[in-house]
Amino acid sequence: MRTCPWSCVVWDLDGTLLERGSPTPVAGVEALLAAWSDAGVEVAVATSATTALARRVVDGLGWSAWFGHVAGTGPGVAGKDEVLVEALLGLGRVLPDGAVGAAMIGDAPTDVAAARRHGLTAVGVTWSGTPADVLGGADLIWSRVPS
Repeated sequence: MRTCPWSCVVWDLDGTLLERGSPTPVAGVEALLAAWSDAGVEVAVATSATTALARRVVDGLGWSAWFGHVAGTGPGVAGKDEVLVEALLGLGRVLPDGAVGAAMIGDAPTDVAAARRHGLTAVGVTWSGTPADVLGGADLIWSRVPS
């Protein structure tokens, strides 16, 4: 799936872009990010980690050029719903219209629920060990990074 079906994708960080609890990227993620970036897909991070930590991780991996915005928790922003909205705003997308053509990719029920509540396509990933049935309500389930 080097061709992205969405014009905007918001990624969770831990367990989705990175191996759960590790600074190591999930196999295949970098190639997918590069392809989608080359195609002009807007990409952001929405994580429960602090914004400062998330930015350090993204910068340290050399991914800064791929991500138009990195949103994490901090003063006035807590919970997946708020960081998802912040990530979209950082890309210049205001809800509800900003959800058109957008997806949230994550490994937790909170990722799926936030995407659904805000009208984004919810993509649940199981490559970090989250069972598919826990990601109930996801529009799509990915067991591996699309190639």
